Amino acid sequence: MFPKNPCAHDSHVPLDALERGCDDSAQLCSLGEPMTDAQLQLRAELVAKILETRTKLRMIRDKAEELQLALERFTATRGTRRA
Repeated sequence: MFPKNPCAHDSHVPLDALERGCDDSAQLCSLGEPMTDAQLQLRAELVAKILETRTKLRMIRDKAEELQLALERFTATRGTRRA
């Protein structure tokens, strides 16, 4: 029913990745400094990971909102059936 991804089972996965991204970004050179190919590669990988993490967090928020609305509809329906 739900897409199979690590976030479906563990909501801490994107948060952990975001925290690791902060640690990694502290080690990067500033954009104004010359960088080696390895440093440029590291920066590109870090940016890709952060964008992926943001996407996963947005998916989790969206799913939480959908579930909240479904719960509210269920509660409202259940209340009208008892009346």
